[in-house]
Amino acid sequence: MLKWCLFGLTMVMMMSCSDESGKSLDTAKQEADNSLMRVISGTVWYRERIALPPGAEVKVYLEDQSKMDAPAQRITEYTHIVDGSGPYKYRLVYNPRAIQEKMRYGLRARIEYDGKLIFTSTEHIDPFASEPGTEIEIMVSKVGRSAE
Repeated sequence: MLKWCLFGLTMVMMMSCSDESGKSLDTAKQEADNSLMRVISGTVWYRERIALPPGAEVKVYLEDQSKMDAPAQRITEYTHIVDGSGPYKYRLVYNPRAIQEKMRYGLRARIEYDGKLIFTSTEHIDPFASEPGTEIEIMVSKVGRSAE
């Protein structure tokens, strides 16, 4: 009888230490964290009437551009693999706790193919200048070819 009691007690202890309970807590925490997240969305477009090659990547970044003498710090990014014609939609998910009131933030977009830059944004775009939820358009310009 004592063996069965010890076996039962051991099983209860093992079940209480299983990963399932940890996953539930992690999932609940992640869901709570996700409810705090914010979204910036819109489209990336270009004037040229050319099709991008399949497999080109449209990348959009939310960056802290406050420091003029240092590279911008990336807060979040979005990558879309081209499978059709533009404009190309993007959706940046970010944590509002990463945003500080007196800093300067900007959106930057690039289109790359086979590791080479073919389009890039050239103007500063303040993602917080318009009402929350407003779609933000980013125009990108073709990059000139370098002599090889």
